[in-house]
Amino acid sequence: MSVDNFYLELGQLSEKSVESLETSFDNLPKSDYLDGAYRLRRFSHFSYAKNQLKILPTKAFSQNADINEFQGNVAREYQNIEAAVVSSSAFDEMFSSFKKMASITDETPIEVHQMRILGQKGAPVEVAPEGVHQDGFDFLAVFVIDRNNIAGGEICVHPAKEQAPIFKHAFNRGEFLVLNDKRFWHSAAALQAVNDDAAYMDVFVLTA
Repeated sequence: MSVDNFYLELGQLSEKSVESLETSFDNLPKSDYLDGAYRLRRFSHFSYAKNQLKILPTKAFSQNADINEFQGNVAREYQNIEAAVVSSSAFDEMFSSFKKMASITDETPIEVHQMRILGQKGAPVEVAPEGVHQDGFDFLAVFVIDRNNIAGGEICVHPAKEQAPIFKHAFNRGEFLVLNDKRFWHSAAALQAVNDDAAYMDVFVLTA
């Protein structure tokens, strides 16, 4: 499918896959980058050809400043996603869903961010400090694995950078969005803890 012919699609991961993935977020490290204290992250990139997943050599993640005004032109290095996650059928389900919905070709590498956004009581935390933005790819997918003790954090889809969202949803456990990154812009509402218990939103972001 051409990037011009796909807009967006919603989906739901199986509960079995969600259960398989959720504990791995407890092992995400902090980083020294601007968002490193409240957006815990691992990052890897892959090929997914003929339904076979292969991790590619480690590389830094970087976006141009015209795409990412928050921390563009910064080569960010993160630890790889854990091998047990990569080898799981749940991880494969995410790739399969993303590739099928957006008709991604075998030759297209896919980058994956695994993130936990930490909430605080009485202090909103920016899920997407970049604001309304594009990621600089053809397609992206956001898989929400869990929301715990938070309000806010809705994912928004915009027809243009300066326009109000045409879609806004607080994605719950296992729900996901596949989006044309060249056609639309996206953002996320700030989140905060409901009470003093642990508060977080766990997501995988795939780009191709």
